[in-house]
Amino acid sequence: NVSNAIRIEAGVQWGEVYRLLSNFNLVAIGAASGTVSAVGGYLQGGGHSPLSRWKGLAADQILEYDVVTADGQRQTINACQNSDLFWALNGGGGGTYAIVLSAVVRTFPSPSIVATTYSVSAANATRYAKLIESFVEILPALADAGWSGYFDIVDLTLRALFHVPNGNLAALNAILNQFAANNSDLDFNSTNSFVIPSFYHYFALIMEPNNPTGDGFLVSSRLIPESIIRSKPAQVAEVFVQVKGQSTTGSILRGSLVAGGQVSNTTNRNNSINPGWRTALLRMACTQSWLDTTSQADQDFLAAQVLLRAEMLDKVLPVGSQPTCYANEAIPSEPNWQEKFFGSKVIYNQLKSIKEKYDPFGLFVCTNCVGSDDWTSDLN
Repeated sequence: NVSNAIRIEAGVQWGEVYRLLSNFNLVAIGAASGTVSAVGGYLQGGGHSPLSRWKGLAADQILEYDVVTADGQRQTINACQNSDLFWALNGGGGGTYAIVLSAVVRTFPSPSIVATTYSVSAANATRYAKLIESFVEILPALADAGWSGYFDIVDLTLRALFHVPNGNLAALNAILNQFAANNSDLDFNSTNSFVIPSFYHYFALIMEPNNPTGDGFLVSSRLIPESIIRSKPAQVAEVFVQVKGQSTTGSILRGSLVAGGQVSNTTNRNNSINPGWRTALLRMACTQSWLDTTSQADQDFLAAQVLLRAEMLDKVLPVGSQPTCYANEAIPSEPNWQEKFFGSKVIYNQLKSIKEKYDPFGLFVCTNCVGSDDWTSDLN
């Protein structure tokens, strides 16, 4: 059942979509950064969102595409017409199957937002490890209370921005106060909690000014299963501390509480979203930035460190488990990328067969996209 929807054309950015929809007190499930293109690789790659725990991933919201296929034909793609291509476009990666001219996505009445920001530091590595363990232990309570948000683990500091769509300020503060009481020797005086009347106002005030663009930057990511966080918080926290960012080198370990909730809803089968999303609670990203004056040799070293830190995150998984990551936030040198980006070789092969059906001569190709393994590494 769809009450409202919007058709978004190629080239439109999420900030523009949010701004337009706010005039009607509506919202779509879109990116945290306003300059992300709405119907490109973000949408076609799955699309996590500040609101994804509330309503599902962005690719869960797609009703229809208007595309041009490799044979030059303009076609309508939905669950009834060209349903195999619709399935592939909904999560199977952008730039691969057809030229997307526009997409129709669900919209929802905008929620109010209850939010909090805080930054807390420890005096030494031992105390910091205990702080991160306490934080991981409380994550299931945040998830059960409908929280979403982002946190950075850097040096000896934990920074966080969390929000609850249609939340209750007293309930939010109760959980925060419990976390502070569990760490009463640390300074939580920088904590701020507030209520904002709509998602757009929250986005414009808090998220849009912090748009992370314009730098030399690499990222690798892992989807961390909810079951592991609930059952082995001490093990998870230990690994997070090992992988933490260092401000002196420009690295960050950024966690996104954007899975679980409605992201775990598997009733929508009209998409090829990496199944790792359906069992995850967190998307953890190892990021690395550098100056324009950094030598190529140093950049290569930093890239190797980004990959190494992501592989360290795999230690939280049971032995023999297949790591998964978010292909839109992944390092190009990721080994076994077919399984990690798309969930399994079976899913990858299914996507590849659809690509070969609609693009038999490989007109559409990009690095580590479906079908790119038929090309050399420089795509020649």
